[in-house]
Amino acid sequence: MKVFRSLVIVGALVLSGCTNVIGDVPRSIHLSSSAGQEAGELLSVARDFFSGSGYQCHADQPADSLRCSRPLRDLYIHQTTAVVRIYSDDHATPEVTLVTTRWDEGLIPSEFISDEFHNPDVEAFCEYVKAQALGVCQTVSS
Repeated sequence: MKVFRSLVIVGALVLSGCTNVIGDVPRSIHLSSSAGQEAGELLSVARDFFSGSGYQCHADQPADSLRCSRPLRDLYIHQTTAVVRIYSDDHATPEVTLVTTRWDEGLIPSEFISDEFHNPDVEAFCEYVKAQALGVCQTVSS
């Protein structure tokens, strides 16, 4: 009976896991009015940029949003994925929201995972948007 109980406990620990989500600072992208950019055009540029950086991108619902994800760590006991979402809330304003998160799933408890996340790909995208005169990224203060 003692062996059975030990196997049940070990099995429960192996089958149970942790999911931890931490986000980078949200950003808003103010589209350049001189370039006449629309949110749809920026989403196309974002899809190309993040796909070129190793992300898998697909359009989210509603159609004026984009979701891209890329594995950062893929171990047997733990997976980490970076997710970038870009969406437009209001078609009347030339502003797009950019949010990035890190998803940790597996057997490593949250106490051993950093609670800070900074996605360098998002910063590179913001620099690209500015260099191409498409718009300007600004951090959103809470």
